[in-house]
Amino acid sequence: MKLAFSIILFLFLSFTSYGQKENYNYTIIHKDDTIGQLKAVKETHGKSVQYATKTNIETRILTKIEVSYAFDVTFNDQQLQQSAVKVYFNGRERTNTKTLKSNSGYKFYDSGELEKNIKQSVSYCAVQLIFEEPSGIDKVYSEETGAFHSLTKIASHSYSKENEKGRESIFHYKNGILHSAKIDAGIIEFELHLQRS
Repeated sequence: MKLAFSIILFLFLSFTSYGQKENYNYTIIHKDDTIGQLKAVKETHGKSVQYATKTNIETRILTKIEVSYAFDVTFNDQQLQQSAVKVYFNGRERTNTKTLKSNSGYKFYDSGELEKNIKQSVSYCAVQLIFEEPSGIDKVYSEETGAFHSLTKIASHSYSKENEKGRESIFHYKNGILHSAKIDAGIIEFELHLQRS
């Protein structure tokens, strides 16, 4: 009996130490053409959650456009701890921002320079829109710009997010996971569609 209990306890501890990992892949579509991919990973270890996304877009609108986004965001006990965002446009760095938790809230850095202090707590970020349906959420922290975007439920499992520049993106969910979206990224507008595994 003790041996069986020890084996069960060992297996449980092994499972929890490795944590849980979720992977999602999205096709990026612009005017009915596939122009890129978004890969998203969520890793949970106890109360710590890390979100990472990588997006690559290549298309031509009057001229060649290559855009890559990389988000790396860490939460602990449902509160943002830190985030790092890098965006490249046609091979040149367009965005390099970080948000770091501090004693009084957060510090937001742009290209290594402290841009502002954020006093509000952050419990929901833009990257989470991929992994977790924002039920009951009315504002979303943008790791890219350090601003809070408004979020409005527009239908069952569908939400509209408006950024600080008035650009609107629409998100549709199935089983709590992002199924499709229409994104106004400023540089380019595109759709996301969850790939079937």
